[in-house]
Order: sequence, then C-alpha cells, then structure tokens
Amino acid sequence: MRDWYFIGDSHVQSFEVAATLRLLNRPARCLPVPGATSVGLRNPESQTHAVALFKEALLPAQADAIPVIQLGEVDCGFVIWWRAQRHGDCVERQLEDSVAACAAFVDDLLEGGYPTLVLTGAVLPTICDGETRGKVARARHEVTATLRQRTELTHRYNALLRNEAAARGLPFIDITPCITDPDSGLVAEAFRSPNPGDHHLHPIRAAEVWAEALNALDLPS
Repeated sequence: MRDWYFIGDSHVQSFEVAATLRLLNRPARCLPVPGATSVGLRNPESQTHAVALFKEALLPAQADAIPVIQLGEVDCGFVIWWRAQRHGDCVERQLEDSVAACAAFVDDLLEGGYPTLVLTGAVLPTICDGETRGKVARARHEVTATLRQRTELTHRYNALLRNEAAARGLPFIDITPCITDPDSGLVAEAFRSPNPGDHHLHPIRAAEVWAEALNALDLPS
C-alpha cells in the first residue's frame, strides 16, 4: 500500500497527529516546513527553502507514495496582504500568483512521475483582530486585514485551487465546511487551539476531520 506523504507548512501537524492516533487508512510520512508558502514554491531561494526541500524529498517520484500538499494559510493570512501593502499591488493579483505557483509545483510532481496526488484547501485563519499572543500573531501584526477578510480570501484561494485540481483530474479536499461556525462564517470556536497563542487548529479535532476526508478518497492502493 502506498504511503501518504504529507508536505506543506506547519499545519501539516494535523496529519502528524492523525497518523499518531492511527486515524489514517495508510501509513504516513510528513515533511512540514514552518512558514512555507504557495507563492514561495516558485522561488528556490525563499527564506524557508521549502520548494527545494519538497522536491528533494519527493523527486524522483516514489512508487510507494501519494503526495498530499497542505499550503496556503500563510499566503491567505499574511503574505498576500503584506505583499499588496508593501508593493502597492492588488490582493487579487497576489492571490492568483500564489495559486499559480502551487499549480506549477503540482505539474512538476506530475511530470516527475506521480500518477496522482492530493491537493488540500488552506485552513481557515484563527488569529483574531488585534491579537498579540503568540509569535506568529506578533510577526503578522503589520497586516491590517481583518479576520473576516482573511477568511474570505481563504475561501477564494481554495476555490481557485479546487479548479486547478479539477483541471488535472486530481482529488481535492477542503475541510472548511466542517470547521466553520454557521452563524459567524468564521472558524468555529471548537476548532481553535486550546492555546490562545497558537494559530493552528485544535490538534485532535482537526486531525479527525482531515483523516475522515482522506480515508474517503478512492485512490489506488
């Protein structure tokens, strides 16, 4: 049976928890690169060197692995807004650049020999307006976009990424409907981390939702 091979930013921790709790229907390997971005996939000299690390791990294609890509929270929660503010560019163009960079990376993996891979939607932002607890919240303080604006941008990012997956006949999973408060339209309190300074989702509850979505995919063994 092929392993899940999870790559992405620090939100890969949800998959690590799912594997530790034995919630997944396949063995799992994980390569999280904290701070990795979709847009950074076009730049091998990015601060995190994520694309080089990912390609070193995944290429040439491994016959016993199905890559699962989890990126976008950093883009939608910070980088897109920061670049738009810093360079006077529009948010929409930055959004399209991020998705295009991720799609190009996916094409590199497919051309490298993977018959399929799984794209996952970016997780909803959790950092509240004016929040100063946690190093990530402090690092992102100069971005003025509200939680609602960041949430709406995440929806748009995921819609575009879903289109890219469909164009390539690839599975796409997005847990947004499962973790959204139906009244506020924002991330549900139950899916926030119990640590107010942690911008990740609740470790166990998110792991359970991701595992259910992954296990439901109809993929070759």
